Amino acid sequence: MGTRLSTWKYAAIPALILVALISPSNLILKKPLSVFFSSEEVSRFHLFPSSHTLRSETTRTYNFTLAEELLSPNGVQKTVLTVNGLFPGPTIEVRSGDLLVVNVYNKLSEATSLHWHGIRHPAGNNSQDGAAGVTQCPIPPGANHTYRVYLSSEQYGTFWYHSHQSTQLSDGLFGALIIHPTASLVEKARPHKDELRSERSLRYRRTSQSSNVFDQVMLVGDWYHRSGKEVLDWFQSLRSHGNEPVPDAILNNGFQLFNCSKSIAKIICDPKQGRTPTFRLHPQYQNIIRLINPGSIAEIHISLDSHLFRVIEADGTPIQPVIVKEITIAPGQRYALEVIRADEGKYDGFWLRQRVNYEDFKYPNVALDLGSKSIVTYGPRRDLNLPSSQSWSDIKAEERLDPLSLQPLDQIARVLPPADETLMMYVTTMIRTATGNRPFGYVNQTTWKPNLTNPVLARNEFVSSSKELIVPVNVGNTSNSIVLDIIVNNLEDGPHPFHLHGHHFWPLYTYEAVMGAGSYKWERPPTLPTTAPALRDTFVVPARGYAIFRVRFDTPGMWLFHCHVLVHLQSGMAMIFDVLSDRIPQEDRINAANSCS
Repeated sequence: MGTRLSTWKYAAIPALILVALISPSNLILKKPLSVFFSSEEVSRFHLFPSSHTLRSETTRTYNFTLAEELLSPNGVQKTVLTVNGLFPGPTIEVRSGDLLVVNVYNKLSEATSLHWHGIRHPAGNNSQDGAAGVTQCPIPPGANHTYRVYLSSEQYGTFWYHSHQSTQLSDGLFGALIIHPTASLVEKARPHKDELRSERSLRYRRTSQSSNVFDQVMLVGDWYHRSGKEVLDWFQSLRSHGNEPVPDAILNNGFQLFNCSKSIAKIICDPKQGRTPTFRLHPQYQNIIRLINPGSIAEIHISLDSHLFRVIEADGTPIQPVIVKEITIAPGQRYALEVIRADEGKYDGFWLRQRVNYEDFKYPNVALDLGSKSIVTYGPRRDLNLPSSQSWSDIKAEERLDPLSLQPLDQIARVLPPADETLMMYVTTMIRTATGNRPFGYVNQTTWKPNLTNPVLARNEFVSSSKELIVPVNVGNTSNSIVLDIIVNNLEDGPHPFHLHGHHFWPLYTYEAVMGAGSYKWERPPTLPTTAPALRDTFVVPARGYAIFRVRFDTPGMWLFHCHVLVHLQSGMAMIFDVLSDRIPQEDRINAANSCS
């Protein structure tokens, strides 16, 4: 568990931290970035919160053209799915209360859809969630589709968008979605004076005490040299024996440098096409990094030599800050953190380490660099030598981020409601003779296969089948919500990062068995917390164990709940929560049906 600290005046708003509440003028950078960085160094992954926080809510329109391009992100050639010619796709910047309009022009050779990961759609907008086969038909090749995403006036933080059709996510169809808070939300989240006073006792030196913020995005995730379709076909063949495909590389914002001699597969590789990702920190500003894991399977352990991370947001939830040396991020998860310089060493650059463990996989892949790295500097590097900084040695357990220990920043949000009902589920991958001895993912003996021509939301009746597990929530009741405890038993020897669409949940408890199965025992229930932890929308269910999530279902619609390991989702490890379906507006169901026209 990380060292827990009192609130400070820049922690109130995740990653934006523009909270100079004394004067709104402090929200604007007083010195232009060009004083320290060239226009090339201020990349498309840098954010400009002051352009959004002080303005009125409005309609923000993006035009996305999806295409297939032959690229070499790490030196290995692959057909990559791009948005407006970019991989990763353009960063969307909006503010709380905006209407986000995205016009999608599908120039791909296959149908597609876009999901707005972590966004809580208001009532009547389930059809904009982007889950193909659930809330819409996929967008056919050559067709157009417009998403109208109404952003809550209370929601802000780090989110992302990605394809929710087939394996397109693993081929690059994703990008960052940042919601900046309004000035009123900044004021609402202002910490108490006592908390500010205790913050001054912080024993670690911050990089800068400036009220200005240098805010940037890092999309750090695994990458396959094969196409997503090839990866899934291999997994669901007799050759895999049910083993998940091990990735070939770790990319940071779409780049890495691959050692071509390592690959035993047939690839086209040119090391001159790849490069080690390089990031600049500002020597005079607060440096904020928003981490997003858009990968297909791997949990990534991230640290920065000679620096600490002050974590201030998790999955869009502002949290009581914690200081750690290493943070682990699973596919689908996001964290915002402040970078803290921890020594006075004179380095021109530092290694950002993106470590993965072979223990996470069931067979070796010699191509995968377990110690993938990026370069971090303060301003332009004065030479071309690689950093000589040393990694943290012997990181203790309390110096790693403990996701269960995270507390919401808002004191009111720490009230945990009791559960009205409990739902038990079992998730696993099974190989059966009835399915040709090929592995399929299951939730309670049901393997999900979306109907891409008749999405659930567009139907007159919502009934479970062998291909669609649909669990009704609060149907026919008079209340506007129900609090449900979901116990997810993982029968496999690998973890599952589960994601819930349209809602956030409280992760209350996890258990992993040392030996054998570790399913929940009704006769020996664990002791659950009495105060609410930080709300999440993606959380890891441990191997051979279980997790308990408590969620307040309060938005009518069909909401998908699934493993974010891509081959698990595409092989069936998903189900649907039918929430207050008798209150879904007819217009929303018509929108879902019209997506199939």
